[in-house]
Amino acid sequence: MKLLRVLAVIVVTTTAASAGLEFGADASYFNPRLTARTYPSLATTQTTAFAGPLFTGYAHLTFGIPQTLLIGFGPSLGYAAQSTSDPAPGETKDEMTIARFGLDAKVQLEVLQVIMPYVRLTIGKDTISFKDTGTTGSGTYIASSTAGGIFYNALVGFQIPFAADFALYFQGGFTASPGSALVTRSYAVNGVNQPVSSPGASDTSYAGYLLSAGARLSF
Repeated sequence: MKLLRVLAVIVVTTTAASAGLEFGADASYFNPRLTARTYPSLATTQTTAFAGPLFTGYAHLTFGIPQTLLIGFGPSLGYAAQSTSDPAPGETKDEMTIARFGLDAKVQLEVLQVIMPYVRLTIGKDTISFKDTGTTGSGTYIASSTAGGIFYNALVGFQIPFAADFALYFQGGFTASPGSALVTRSYAVNGVNQPVSSPGASDTSYAGYLLSAGARLSF
């Protein structure tokens, strides 16, 4: 009898729970406001508004209760290349790229099969690259620098299934990188390299909003 009870529990548990894989990719409108030190002195900071796309992909190991709840977690990758909409005084062009690698987690309600709301959180490491051009004195400068630290996303969204293994999703929320140190890679005035001492302070940061649309496959 005890053996029959154990077998019954195993059957019920494996029937009620499910596990699988999920892969997704999305494109976002990303509008970070970046705070960083300004050239040539690097003595002051300025907040600059950027805007453009952010492309993200993820892979999740999923488990849950069919038609009730789905939990997924796994790695995510992201990339954005943007230019500023309001360059600082003396700047003529300000470009930024952000590469991201993080751990992504999602909790999704699946009670309603036509639309499935979820909460999604991501935390990871980003690498930021800048290229600034502008004027200083009677010359023009080109500066290349990098930064990078911890970033996070906090998103809410919903998924619309079109087949058992395919769905579209839409989401929005907040993203930020609290602070990292600026490192100057090169600084040239009229084509001549100039010495620059990068500050050690972790005062390069950004924060903004994401509005995304994407697709996922599940197995």
